[in-house]
Amino acid sequence: MFEKMLYGGKSLYFRYAPPLTDLDAISDDELPNAPYVGAPKHKRSVYFYWWAFLRENEDYIACCDAGGTGSMQQLYADFGDVRGDSFMDWWRAGGRLLFCEPPEEPISTYLSPPTDQISQDRVLLSVPVTGDLERTMAEMRKILREAFEYERRRRIREEGAVDAFSRANYPVFKKPVLTALHERLVVHQARKENPNASLYEIGKMTGVAQRTAGVEGGAEHRNVVGASVSRSLKEAKALIYNVGSGRFPDTTPPPKVSTESMAKSA
Repeated sequence: MFEKMLYGGKSLYFRYAPPLTDLDAISDDELPNAPYVGAPKHKRSVYFYWWAFLRENEDYIACCDAGGTGSMQQLYADFGDVRGDSFMDWWRAGGRLLFCEPPEEPISTYLSPPTDQISQDRVLLSVPVTGDLERTMAEMRKILREAFEYERRRRIREEGAVDAFSRANYPVFKKPVLTALHERLVVHQARKENPNASLYEIGKMTGVAQRTAGVEGGAEHRNVVGASVSRSLKEAKALIYNVGSGRFPDTTPPPKVSTESMAKSA
């Protein structure tokens, strides 16, 4: 769990590292790996890329252009207008509240058996205080570990939770790799700006070619780079589609549109 101190002494907690600035007293070694050399601190966070990929979703931008109306108005009610260039302004204005964990319920101590029903997400223990402390703690740890695992499985099964550890409004879908997210973003943006460029040319524009082993320009090198760029474009398309449903980073391919559906919409 990551803690982010706010002005006034309040703290927010996140499952993954929140965006930081030079004002945060944290060493470089404590930060997540940079998505690219020289990346600013605020980009060393999955939440920056959530915002960045949402900005690439054309349907969502159309919703922003329409003042929050349209097919994505429910998502807009939470994420708001992302057309501005400053991620940190959006983050401070309320974006961070979408991803932080709610306050945890404190542990309750009863001096006599409770009369109220215990909720299903709590465990009631009767702990003897006359035995060996270390043995008692070991037994409690075993009981609580099993209870925690049971509750995680229940949340996934009954509530469809994507991260059974997280209770954020928008939990991170799966463990992010920032370098991969960055590469997919820049490859997608390069393709958008250069629609007629070859896959290899896109690879050279984005540094994929330079990072790929082999003789640059050779047939094998071109094939490997082209395949890598093609894969990045497909995954970027999936990330952009799924972030429009409130899931990130999710590379599940978008549903294919049937020819019958295309004919009806024509």
